[in-house]
Amino acid sequence: MDSISNFPFNNLPTELACRILRYSAQATFDQTDRYQVKSPYSSARTLCLVSKDVRRIVLPELLHTILLPKSENLNRFVDALRMQEEYAEIQKQNDLRLERGEEQIPNDLYFQYAPHIHKIWIGCIHDKIVPNPLLQSDYTSARKLTISVLTPVLLAAPSIALGSTSLKLFSECLEHAWKSRADTNANDEHSPPPWKTQALTLSGETVANGPWELLTNTPQGSAFFSSISHLAYGSHTTTFNYSFFVAMSHGRSRDYDLPLWMKSILWPSFKNLQTFSMAYPHIKPPFDIYDFNQFREGRKGRSFHVELLTLSAAMLTRGRDDARDWRISAFAEIGPGEECIRTEEVRLKVSHFPIEFWYDFDDWEKIWACGLCG
Repeated sequence: MDSISNFPFNNLPTELACRILRYSAQATFDQTDRYQVKSPYSSARTLCLVSKDVRRIVLPELLHTILLPKSENLNRFVDALRMQEEYAEIQKQNDLRLERGEEQIPNDLYFQYAPHIHKIWIGCIHDKIVPNPLLQSDYTSARKLTISVLTPVLLAAPSIALGSTSLKLFSECLEHAWKSRADTNANDEHSPPPWKTQALTLSGETVANGPWELLTNTPQGSAFFSSISHLAYGSHTTTFNYSFFVAMSHGRSRDYDLPLWMKSILWPSFKNLQTFSMAYPHIKPPFDIYDFNQFREGRKGRSFHVELLTLSAAMLTRGRDDARDWRISAFAEIGPGEECIRTEEVRLKVSHFPIEFWYDFDDWEKIWACGLCG
């Protein structure tokens, strides 16, 4: 044992050492602890402090999936992006110095974030995207600067998740990207849109009406929606609809009510949409309602598999006036890792592994971070 515990890490082949570091830096999104108690990024952050070389190896793992649930998280992320812009300027100077044969300026912290970010979650941040707004001499300029720094990184992510109160922020980012595209004369009909996002996830209780209009009433918002291929939605009340759990405690199978806001959406505007998904805890009837109430009251966490209900875009774009059309009836019983395909338009799949739920708004964030939204 002593020979193993004392084995020098730097004696390993470089490729093997890098693999070990990358594996150790992976975020623990499926952890049982709440994220506010233990950060899923804690291992990666610790490894970043080891050395500049280790930092460059593990940063891609830390950046792969970014969670910004609150305003302070977003503000710190924007601060980090601003620092990288400063480092990028130093890098440009170093490139010129290299051409002239001059000594370069130390710039070990420079790292391009955007190419490594695949998923970004922005929670319910309301409108607090500028830290200490009362101390800002020009709040409008400070806000515009925040938007300009955030936009290229946010819209480069293939998958974006938005809380209902962050839609205003997102609409400003779309507007900034749209105007920048026009300024560069790259706005003809054959040029690609100024974003790479293909999957959009929405969360929260007030998605309908006002927040949607921030996007649907603008050319950039309409263009963005028409480019999305996968849409997912989740909310605390939808995930844990108590009336269904009461019925299930008596042995009734679970039906799936689709949210009311779906009736008001102009689905044909999602021209490239392929699927729509919602996730729920996988609970089989009958079960102990008393035990479930203990869970609802926040006295303890509970481990559940996740079931993903997926509907085809063709199903949503058809006229659906009958109230029964907005309820998906119960599926045959399936277990972990199994999928029930009712038709080409409706399917249900249960995750291979369970996650710890705490009956709060962070549950949907964890489902998304674990990649269980489709």
